[in-house]
Amino acid sequence: MKHQITIQPKGLVFEADENETIMDAAMNAGIKMLKSCDNGICEVCRATLLAGDIDTPEGQLNAQDIDVNPMLPCVSKAKSELILEQKKVLAPGEISLQHIAFQVKNITRQTGDVFIVELLAPAGKIPAFHAGQYLELLIDGKEFPFTIASAPGEREIQLHIGADKDHSANQDILNSLKSNSTVRAKLPRGDVWIKPNKVEDNLHDPLIFIVAGTGFSQAKAMIEEQFKHQHSAIYLYWINRDGDGFYSNLAAQWAKDNKIHYQAMTPEAPECEHYTDKNVEDLIAIQFENLSSLQLVLCGGPNFVYSVLNGLESKGIEQSQTMSDVYAYMPRPEK
Repeated sequence: MKHQITIQPKGLVFEADENETIMDAAMNAGIKMLKSCDNGICEVCRATLLAGDIDTPEGQLNAQDIDVNPMLPCVSKAKSELILEQKKVLAPGEISLQHIAFQVKNITRQTGDVFIVELLAPAGKIPAFHAGQYLELLIDGKEFPFTIASAPGEREIQLHIGADKDHSANQDILNSLKSNSTVRAKLPRGDVWIKPNKVEDNLHDPLIFIVAGTGFSQAKAMIEEQFKHQHSAIYLYWINRDGDGFYSNLAAQWAKDNKIHYQAMTPEAPECEHYTDKNVEDLIAIQFENLSSLQLVLCGGPNFVYSVLNGLESKGIEQSQTMSDVYAYMPRPEK
């Protein structure tokens, strides 16, 4: 008989058979618990049983029993639906937080007051993250988030930092990077990445990126990762105020090489070659017949993301079909 188990505070849910340990069931579900033994001696997997009944080497216990906690998932089995509290646990695909001292390898200025920063991890240290996640630079006791503009797997990573009048604070960060040979960072952060079970099954379904400004950095990392899986239906809509906003020619080159479908857009600049009087949601509705099969990644600031989302919803696309870091840190404004 199987029972549902919920791990708080992350809200992870999986099922366990009465004949398997809770830890084995969690691992089979892709959930990682701390483990150093299989017999309960080390106790590194200890958790708190909030509700339910378990079978342990000491006998069957209930969450109300005074001696039940700390409970040990490696030697405990579920006898009912359970709720546990366990803080040092990783969800499927989740990567442990790392603190890395990067070498500041190079800083290159692009058009539109955008700077490409190249950071190099120590020898033998490959930063672990998912394409689409971000890091936090640790400078003068403060944390500054920037999307990692590289696919994982290499010591070197890129950041794309805008330092125009709308991002004047970033100039101080760039000055610090220019004057120091190293910078510490925490990574990875963020939940915008293509989950493993969505890759192989959907290599021919449209994967759409709608980006503004340096939001291209997130799309770049995710697209480069999808190239490894030979995804055949990648669409990129890059929206800027004027032509200078297209600070990288990578997207145009990918399109030239028939790797992606690319649309550069400057809806506020009629004099620009990329001007269009159509909104991005109009172009998507024209391009695709089955809007319910689309998966979209929105990369930009809150105003941009929610404006685009409103337009997409007007065409019948649901928010559940989209991903954006904005959803995590800025609640959607009331309509």
